[in-house]
This record gives sequence, C-alpha cells and structure tokens, in this order.
Amino acid sequence: MKTNKKKIWIGCGVFCVLSVLLSSWYAVGYNDSRLVISMDFKDYVFDRKDLPMIVSISLTCVYLVALSVMLFIHAGKRKRQVEETGVTRKINPKLGCLGVLGLLGFAGFWTYPVDGTVFTFAFFLFFGFFGFYYEGRMSGTFMDERFRENMVRAKLKAYRITFGVMLAALIILCRGKLFGNLEYTLIAVIITLSLALGLGIFLSEYLLYRYDHDDQAEEGEE
Repeated sequence: MKTNKKKIWIGCGVFCVLSVLLSSWYAVGYNDSRLVISMDFKDYVFDRKDLPMIVSISLTCVYLVALSVMLFIHAGKRKRQVEETGVTRKINPKLGCLGVLGLLGFAGFWTYPVDGTVFTFAFFLFFGFFGFYYEGRMSGTFMDERFRENMVRAKLKAYRITFGVMLAALIILCRGKLFGNLEYTLIAVIITLSLALGLGIFLSEYLLYRYDHDDQAEEGEE
C-alpha cells in the first residue's frame, strides 16, 4: 500500500476515534449520557441531541467495514504476489507488538460484572499477533522446496496443538455448568477458543522460523 493511502486511512481512523470521544463527552455532559450507558432501546425516542453520537458511531462503523474490505483485497493481492514471485511477503517485525492487544481480553473481567458483556474476552485472540515478529524476521525469504516443507510441517503441528487444546476444553466444559453457572461456562468457552486460535496463529509462524533456522544451522555445520 502506498504511503499516501496509509496516511489517509490512519487519518480517517484517528478522526473516527476523536469523533466518538467528543460525542461521548457531549452526551455525558449535555445529554444525560444517552447512547453512552446501557439503555433499553425498546422505549428509545429520537432526540436531536443524539445526533453527534449517532453520526460518530455510524462513521466509525462505515470506516471499519471499509477498512476490513480494503485489508481483505490487499491480502489477496499480496498472496498472489507471493505465489508469483516465490518470496515471502515483507512485514516489519515490530508488528509483533500488536500482540499486546491480547491484553484487552482481560477487560472482560470488568465488563461482565458491569453490564454482562462477554465479547471482550475474544480479544485474547490478538495474542496470536506476536507471530508477526517471526514472520517479519523471515520477510523476503525465497520459498524453496525445503522452506515449503517446513511451512507445511509447522502448520500441521500448530493445527494439532490447537485442536488438542480445543478438544480438551470441550471435554472438560461439556461436563456441566462451571461453578454452577452456565454463563461462566460460556465465558470459559470464549476464552479457551480465543486463546487456542491465537496460539495456532502464533505457533505456525514461530515453528516455521525455528525449523528454517535449524536447517540453516545444520547446513552451516556441514
């Protein structure tokens, strides 16, 4: 993606975040926190003071949808480019820092007691982004036959470990209510699935990096 386009997308994202923050501040200070705190939308009646919040949220949703479509298209182009050139895509290893976003999953332990929100536990999936560090270390690597074999080997092992964790969680959690509460069971399922999927994403890159460097070390000794 060109630098100018990146700046535009980043600028739009910053604008959306600022608009949501400002509209939230306005709603809390001048509109009785409407659309900010939990409310029953069955009895909702439109008010002109709700417009800033409605517009900012709508713009943010449109931005997220457009960003998702753009990233999907860009990923498809990069995948075709990799297949044509036989060289791994170029990624900055610093993107591995995005794995820190997985810590947002702990926010679920705060949102659930407050309003019963459990989807925040799914953020544990972002721990898998630590794998970007190892993918970045292998950027621009020519994918010869040995590299492709290691790639398949790493993915298979990562899939087996992920499947094993999910299977073990399924056997344990299907025994009944966790601590006598079905909601706790749902939370445990979300956390386990998110962590397992994140682990699979991370391991596929880490194992490939380790296998490839082990082979290079053996060749160097010979």
